[in-house]
Amino acid sequence: MTLTDTPWREDAEALLPDLVALRRAVHREPELGLQNPKTLAKIKTALAGLPLEYREGPSTTGLIAILRGPANGRTVLLRGDTDALPLHEDTGLEFSSGTAGAMHACGHDTHVAMLTGAARMLCARREQLTGTVVFMFQPGEEGHHGARFMLDDGLIDPLPDAAFALHIMPNAPHGMFTGRAGPLLASSDVLSIKVIGKGGHASMP
Repeated sequence: MTLTDTPWREDAEALLPDLVALRRAVHREPELGLQNPKTLAKIKTALAGLPLEYREGPSTTGLIAILRGPANGRTVLLRGDTDALPLHEDTGLEFSSGTAGAMHACGHDTHVAMLTGAARMLCARREQLTGTVVFMFQPGEEGHHGARFMLDDGLIDPLPDAAFALHIMPNAPHGMFTGRAGPLLASSDVLSIKVIGKGGHASMP
């Protein structure tokens, strides 16, 4: 995939007001789990008119948007999550959550805006693309296995040659990107241990 156009920063800055407005709109109406219909509607509105093919499945409100360049090449997937956390927001922000017991406290509202911005910028450069870009808007990241459901629904078939995702980190300096080869961020897993033996007391095992 080759993109030689240069004014990326200028184009990104021009999109900023729209992306801030989208992020705040998503933040006002957070949704939990695998079903995020209000968020999906906002994403579709933000992508309206772009040269994208869409895929949706029965298990989630996840959305796959596909941008095909005029020349064949590799397929790259860009992914952002859409669901919120089951928390009460008391920030006092003018765009704070209006949904009791739900809040975008992990930055997925920002991820939605970022991925939408990437789609708009790449669609504007479609004629320069060699290959395909797949934009994956995934609900159910917070413990609901949304990616697995989207895979099982056949939305990402064939699999891409590469996949990328970003996560915001408010305590990192502004403008800094960090990364490494291999695993970087933690995941939450459940471990069950079964102990077989005789009961006892800690003072006299």
